[in-house]
Amino acid sequence: MKKSTVVAIGVGIAAAIIVVVIALAQSNSSVIQNESPTQPTVIPQPQTSKIKVVASFYPLYEFSKNIAGDKADVSVFVPIGIEPHDWEPSTGDLIALKESDVFVYNGAGMEPFVDKLIDSGEYSNLFFVDATHGIELIETEEEHAGEEEHAGEEEHAHRLPYDPHTWLDPILVKDQVMMIKDALIKVDADNAQYYEDNANTYSTKLDELDSKIRSELSNCNKNTIVPFHNAFTYFGNRYGIEIHALSGLAPESEVTASELKDLIDFVRENQIKVIFAEELVDPKLANVLADEAGAQVLILSPLEGITAEEQTKGTSYLEKMEENLKNVKVALECQ
Repeated sequence: MKKSTVVAIGVGIAAAIIVVVIALAQSNSSVIQNESPTQPTVIPQPQTSKIKVVASFYPLYEFSKNIAGDKADVSVFVPIGIEPHDWEPSTGDLIALKESDVFVYNGAGMEPFVDKLIDSGEYSNLFFVDATHGIELIETEEEHAGEEEHAGEEEHAHRLPYDPHTWLDPILVKDQVMMIKDALIKVDADNAQYYEDNANTYSTKLDELDSKIRSELSNCNKNTIVPFHNAFTYFGNRYGIEIHALSGLAPESEVTASELKDLIDFVRENQIKVIFAEELVDPKLANVLADEAGAQVLILSPLEGITAEEQTKGTSYLEKMEENLKNVKVALECQ
């Protein structure tokens, strides 16, 4: 081979090597840029999120929140400041509910829209929790009147076959708490012990509330209270108090002139000194009765909801029950 040919081949090989080196350098430069701090390589991580729990109205929200703690996002369905009897969700409320995992409701007919949701088949991903399931409910006399006088109409809260106000009895609330806890464990088994511990802690607080009520109502001169609507039968049964309400199971129940006269006579004859109103209902009827009978008006909350001010303050179920106890003691003239 000629010397010139060898030189040409050598130059060609050298040129090829230079091209390869430059290409490798550019490639390395590109890798370094992709791995720079400003554009880090993303390693896929498993996605985790809290379960979403919706409670129908205030007391169920309180119970659910105390059990769920920081392991779930808990919200309330009925807006703050709204009395839940006969409340109906909007289309937007129903659409938003589909994105939740658990729906806690009281049951006993308190939320008549729930059966429609379950029967629709559109909420198969949602775990419905009937918090009064298994509780011995009080039958009411209003069922038959509702069936006979309003045949074909949708049942309203004041024509309920059972009294739904179980949440005003701390001992029955313990059953509701355990029902909610069991549901959360089924949906989120990884946090089972956490929910179990929280439910037990809250149950202890309910036992303490029950003991306090029993103690402070143990020495009273009277045994009858006049609440605004007939929400306190479970409470009365638990603590030996007679309940003579101004209206029926729903606070919107109308009172006739003759019924008002009977109420005035009852209050006078039994020397009732306190007539109870509610925070979410117009107190006009209570004020009229109190004026006619020479009594004072105090608040006895059915805990069906709270005011916007109470929400801002973070008022709890236990605090509301202690406020009720304070006013019941005044009405019963406890020592």
